[in-house]
Amino acid sequence: MMRIRVAAFNHLLNQHPAQRAELAQFAGRRIGIVLPPLDVHGVVTEEGWLAVCEGDAEATLRLKHGVALAQLSGRAPDLADVLLEGDTELAANVGRIVRQLKWDATEDLSRVVGDIAAQRLQGFARGLFGIKGEIGGRLLDNWLEHLREESPLLARKDSVEQFVRAVDTLRDDAERLEKRLAHLEALAQASNRN
Repeated sequence: MMRIRVAAFNHLLNQHPAQRAELAQFAGRRIGIVLPPLDVHGVVTEEGWLAVCEGDAEATLRLKHGVALAQLSGRAPDLADVLLEGDTELAANVGRIVRQLKWDATEDLSRVVGDIAAQRLQGFARGLFGIKGEIGGRLLDNWLEHLREESPLLARKDSVEQFVRAVDTLRDDAERLEKRLAHLEALAQASNRN
């Protein structure tokens, strides 16, 4: 499975020779890029590719889901959505390189159907689905499901409603207790005066 992830990352690097050359500066270093549920770990080769390797990454770029959402919406991710682990200088450099990588789906499609057809399909998809497209919507749905189920950062609507009801009940109980205590204090003060 890791070989497939590394191959996909290398395919993306193949579309960006300048960034691959930058990555080659870190040859021999073990890096990791994590965006749950996806992660890629490997060693940088002298040609700037990533190769599967044993051992822990020296530096890991851990991306929160806000990075993917920012990418889909065309804005820069928040700094809080990117965590650098291990060798932070190496992780920061890898992050700068990764930020410049964009998948050119039209180039991949042109290999299958030809350049003109790929351009037309791209134009059709953009016109039909907008810039984010249906794939972006599906990715967003998958990440939201992951946030709710696998890594509970988002709550389901019924869970939130149940929590709000519990808070309301607790607040009402606390107010009743406060009134009882005030009543008991008044009785105690009245009995002390007598």
